[in-house]
Amino acid sequence: MIAPGQSGYTFDYGTITSLVPTQSGVYAIYNRQGWIYFGEGQDIRARLLAHLNGDNPCILNHGPTGFQFETVPANQRVARQDALIVQLGSACNQRLG
Repeated sequence: MIAPGQSGYTFDYGTITSLVPTQSGVYAIYNRQGWIYFGEGQDIRARLLAHLNGDNPCILNHGPTGFQFETVPANQRVARQDALIVQLGSACNQRLG
């Protein structure tokens, strides 16, 4: 579950490869100051690893320290991502609504 106050995981290669499934879902990347980015993908692990490797400079520029994720059916991913952006805001997603 992605939510403020929920336990998250360290944003590093070992944690991502050992704990994140290769399933459809959404994810949140954050630091001590707040939410950096909400994303979605068919393979959550692959998306997080791409961000760790610098595919989105905004994310790395904000010094990510942790992430949360949840598996979500493919037909619900974008709506869930959009809801998180509207509800929680982030440094690197465009604000919706």
